[in-house]
Amino acid sequence: MIRSLISKNNTIKNIGYLTLGNVIAQIISLIGALYIPTLLGSEKYGVYNTVTAYVAFFTIFSYTGLNKIIIRETAKDLTKAKEILEATFGFRNMFSLLATLISIFIVLFIDYEIGTKIYIAIFSISLLLTGTQDTFNTIYQSFEKMKTLAVFTMTSQLIRVPLSILFLKMGYGILSLLVIQICIQLIILLINYRNTRNFVFFNVFSKIRLVKKYVIPGLNFTLIDMIGALSSKIDIIMLSFLTTPTNVGIYAFAYNIANKGLIIRAPLSQSLFPYYSRKTSMSNKITNKLLFKQTFVIVIPAVFIAITVSLFSKDLIVSFIGVEYAQSSDILNILIFYLIMNYASIPFGLFLQTTKNESKVIYINVIRAILNISLNIIFYNYFGIIGVAYSTLFTISFATITQIVIGVRINKN
Repeated sequence: MIRSLISKNNTIKNIGYLTLGNVIAQIISLIGALYIPTLLGSEKYGVYNTVTAYVAFFTIFSYTGLNKIIIRETAKDLTKAKEILEATFGFRNMFSLLATLISIFIVLFIDYEIGTKIYIAIFSISLLLTGTQDTFNTIYQSFEKMKTLAVFTMTSQLIRVPLSILFLKMGYGILSLLVIQICIQLIILLINYRNTRNFVFFNVFSKIRLVKKYVIPGLNFTLIDMIGALSSKIDIIMLSFLTTPTNVGIYAFAYNIANKGLIIRAPLSQSLFPYYSRKTSMSNKITNKLLFKQTFVIVIPAVFIAITVSLFSKDLIVSFIGVEYAQSSDILNILIFYLIMNYASIPFGLFLQTTKNESKVIYINVIRAILNISLNIIFYNYFGIIGVAYSTLFTISFATITQIVIGVRINKN
């Protein structure tokens, strides 16, 4: 009983730390999301988002699923942290390097302007840094040191946004934004390398090892991330093939603002994952009643945000950003309701993942990915760039509802 109360209190505190850190970081990031588009203009902003979206997509090749395996296994027994990290660190870094090389290689054959290709080649370096940083982040999560993780989240945005605005005002362009982001990633990576050694001292130069009990389950989570990217993070990339950079910029502005509404989604998932891992391994499993209760509590803020934004978006965008981005308000009013279904997917999604039903999530997201790619093309041809927003809302609704139905059935058995 006492252990359960302590665990619950730690979970609440961790959610609080990560939520506060992420909220502050996103508020700072929002300043950039509102100011940078006006400094770049819709065309260059479209190019910038094409570069960042393209490179971010190739994260799927860095075997991201190992992160959750590290957390799931380490959270059960912290004494095994060193063993688990040394068994996976080299393998994950190898795939991060592979993701970097694949990103650079494939862009050579895409019909982008030469300047866009150069930007992508440079920014692809961030894939290697991100993969290594993610592994260090798993240490904070496993040892439930969310306060430290929150501080780094805030600090990175506190440095990036002012520097980005400053360099743009000084006349530097897209390249300066990319270089700033890479440099900040590198500095934070080096700091985290030193800091995490206070929790667990492991050999960061450990050999590449194929440990099946980690790699194979990690593949399931990697496939989830991969299919998730195809179903939710490919919109801007597809638009970069279908339309002009200006239209990409208009859509990207709405997309980036809508994503700010997800400020507490990552903290919730990161904090609840270790809790669900422990809870589902005990005899007193998580009930459907509890899952629905948590879903309801999580969704309420998303509903409030969606309604508020839909009422005032048009006037605010035209007044503060300019008529150049007026069309973004219509797109934002669709994408904002995507938040509700995104938050609603957290409890049952984590339940499926921590009860080793990752394959069910994979199947759902495979269908969602196929639907999203197909509907992006079909709806774009019928409705223009707002059609991509319709596709996004439809596919997330399908995935969330299906996930809940399957989760309820599994939990009854």
